[in-house]
Amino acid sequence: MMMKLSLKKLINSILILFGFILLINCSTSEYHKLVKAELGKNIQFDSLFFDISFGERKDDYFDKIWELNKTGILFPAPGEYGTVRQVIKSDSSEINMDFFPGFNNKNQLNKIKLMFSNTGWALWNENLHSDKLIIKILDSIKKWYPGNDFISIKGEKHRLDISDIFIKVDGNRQFKVYFMDNMKVIVDVENLNDK
Repeated sequence: MMMKLSLKKLINSILILFGFILLINCSTSEYHKLVKAELGKNIQFDSLFFDISFGERKDDYFDKIWELNKTGILFPAPGEYGTVRQVIKSDSSEINMDFFPGFNNKNQLNKIKLMFSNTGWALWNENLHSDKLIIKILDSIKKWYPGNDFISIKGEKHRLDISDIFIKVDGNRQFKVYFMDNMKVIVDVENLNDK
């Protein structure tokens, strides 16, 4: 009797583990298929924003940031070395866009991390929390960078109604959008040809 019960538990555990692995592989395989298809097109999208592009030399990037800072478009922000902020204003809100670069071993820009938050964010003001902000950010990226739509990759749920990670791949340029916390939405932009 005891052996039948243990065998049954073992079989159930194996089936649950197999189902979990299958679920993860379905999500990631969709992602890997998308990346393979986009890189297979040999289309290069290096343009980011503010005349900044993948492949730029580190010195050239910081020269452009310095010029944008002198004109008041960008200003220093707290965070990693080189983090700057632009305040994006609309009729209904102001959104902070902080960003900082990543460089490869040749000192060329190959990724950039953006952090979005509402300027009026407060813990009690749920209309300005990241679960509302992420919808605006996803819509804006689709408008600014036309092409493929976002796919969602499910992982651990931080919110019941929204997946953890949204990914958009056009050629070599990948956007990965996710929550940092209830205040910030992170967007990692990477050159997939330089990973």
